Amino acid sequence: MKVAIHLAGGSIRGNERQVFRVVRGLMARGHEVVVSCRAKGPVRAELERMGVRTTGVRPGGDFDAWNALRFAAWLRRERADAVMLTSWKRMPVAGWAARVAGVPRVVLRLGGVHPVRGVRGVMERHALRRWYDGVIVNSRMLSEGLRSAVPGLDAARVHTVLNGIEPHAAAPVPLRAELGVTGDALLGVAIGAWEPRKGFDLFVEALASVDPRVHAVLVGGGVEDHRKGLEALARANGVAERVHLLGARRDVPAVLAACDLFVLPSRAEGMSVAMLEGMAAGKPVVAAEVGGVWDALAPREGRPAAGWIVPPRDAAALARALGEAAEAVRTGADDVAARVAEGRWRMENWFTVERMIDGYEAVLAGSAR
Repeated sequence: MKVAIHLAGGSIRGNERQVFRVVRGLMARGHEVVVSCRAKGPVRAELERMGVRTTGVRPGGDFDAWNALRFAAWLRRERADAVMLTSWKRMPVAGWAARVAGVPRVVLRLGGVHPVRGVRGVMERHALRRWYDGVIVNSRMLSEGLRSAVPGLDAARVHTVLNGIEPHAAAPVPLRAELGVTGDALLGVAIGAWEPRKGFDLFVEALASVDPRVHAVLVGGGVEDHRKGLEALARANGVAERVHLLGARRDVPAVLAACDLFVLPSRAEGMSVAMLEGMAAGKPVVAAEVGGVWDALAPREGRPAAGWIVPPRDAAALARALGEAAEAVRTGADDVAARVAEGRWRMENWFTVERMIDGYEAVLAGSAR
């Protein structure tokens, strides 16, 4: 099978890394993959390092007919059996171009929630109903949200394929010494870009109501104004000495290994890869119920809970769950060991790369049920 993929991102973040995994997995199974991406930048450089043939020809905006037709011409020349489009912003025009090119199977991959409203929403609903043979989502919540936002979308065309990751075991860094905290400190780590969507401010607020031995370790990066805002919020809540903004790190697995809890306070997510990495590392997980959190942590399919789930945007609820999890960790309670063990079982059985590639392969070939 020959698969053409459009990848719109200009930097390598969660969506791009997940698509890279899909590309590698498909190629390892003998499929030919070609990718449309930005002509310059880290995305194309990484794809070419992987041995993927790329083009800088890609769809533009909704009314950019010239680039849409160039993209259609590229697809026609490639004679792909299927095309997978991964940009919601370019979804209507890219789907139209794929149909003009006569690609036998057109698939959209969605990694997160997108609003469907206004004039643009009319275009999006039309495109999804008319031009896409399948939509791949990574969580039950996203599947339900999409079908609710697009009445008339055939439910059989929406396929939930859970993200898969390759866990990277690492020896812990001496983080307590680096941060200058006492040996009885309990470190809760949150990983991601410092932006409002990630909810780091909710974590900081929750900390004020939790055992003072609990610290927040925030790994990532972002605009300086957001960092200053988090620092000011920590001071206002009297927890400045317990909030550690590490910024971007090259040793994230080692930092994760040095912490006691993984925390996902996000206001919105797709399927958080950082959360999956926390589960694989054997860390108790406290997470807001967004995106794929239910799929990863909730009791389901006869399995027990794999973590603590709280309502989103609720610092008080997050504080209660953090307190419960921290106490369980401190006392070595059986409950926390059971949740950690269940998290590892799910990573070994539900969130493997092989299982993910099985799902993508089936949807792209049209054999998914």
